[in-house]
Amino acid sequence: MERRPWNRNIHYHDVVLNAVPPNCRRALDIGCGDGRLAARLAERCGEVVAIDVHAPTLARARTTHASKNLTFVEADVMRHPFEDAGFDCITSIATLHHLPLVAALERISRLLRPGGVLALIGLYRLRTPADFVWAHAAMPVSWWFRVTKTFEEVAAPMREPDETLGEIRRTVAAVLPGAVVTRRLLFRYSVLWRRPS
Repeated sequence: MERRPWNRNIHYHDVVLNAVPPNCRRALDIGCGDGRLAARLAERCGEVVAIDVHAPTLARARTTHASKNLTFVEADVMRHPFEDAGFDCITSIATLHHLPLVAALERISRLLRPGGVLALIGLYRLRTPADFVWAHAAMPVSWWFRVTKTFEEVAAPMREPDETLGEIRRTVAAVLPGAVVTRRLLFRYSVLWRRPS
């Protein structure tokens, strides 16, 4: 049996996909990278727009995941002229720390339709004793997955996060009231939020 590709971002695809609302007509994947998540979204949504600023990665995504209901856009999500309230679902994995946090969350909230769902996975800067305990626990788990699965390098540009998990929690609470922020084991956190109707 063929082993599924794995890395710390792919590991959390199902968390995001399980949050996609039923009968999702239009979804946006921010920072789509190699297009793997966007392609899986396209199996559940009527239309998917996948946006990324990195042209080489996006070119590979277009080649690998071509689909009639999946459009790849080379642009900055903060500047691209999307219509407000144009999406039933917005997803993102390991992208938020590349953007100005408050402005990005405000932009996302405007792009969602009332009742629309945001599901994202982000990275945070280690700072507290609890952060380092979680990091220590994550290392053998991460190693185990690398050994037992087909490890796939992240093809898109990477950078270290600036914000701590505490700072992210406070900002999300202020900008997206009612959002659920959950620490995840492999140096990640999730944000799940439904825009009020």
